[in-house]
Amino acid sequence: MDEIINYLQLSKKERRHLPAQLSAIGFCPAHGGYLSLRRALERSRPGTLPQFLLVRRSGVLIGYLFLIAERENASRVLPWWCVNNADELPRSTSLELLRQGEALCRDCGAHQLAQRLALQAQRNGQGLDRRPDVQSR
Repeated sequence: MDEIINYLQLSKKERRHLPAQLSAIGFCPAHGGYLSLRRALERSRPGTLPQFLLVRRSGVLIGYLFLIAERENASRVLPWWCVNNADELPRSTSLELLRQGEALCRDCGAHQLAQRLALQAQRNGQGLDRRPDVQSR
């Protein structure tokens, strides 16, 4: 069973190891190294962007959804509205991740980003923009 958690739920030890775990599944920050990434992740606060959702299976990181801002270049390290690997996850996990991200965006007042995630979830549910389940993580 896959578990979706918010970065804010992680212990300090888990937070310290997250950049290496992200690297292991192919994530690379746009600028700077993993120390810069760790600093960017620490900017997360309840009720506002940025927010970071993580997917774990049996305690091992397999996915992420980083909700950054409703404008480009809000962060040099993470210069996107959002970034995720939902296309690499099983369909059911992917859809749940995108739905939770959409709800989190609405709670943070980021309605444009929520609409983009809703569209991505719709396309994902149709099997578009994703790997077949047999090739997912």
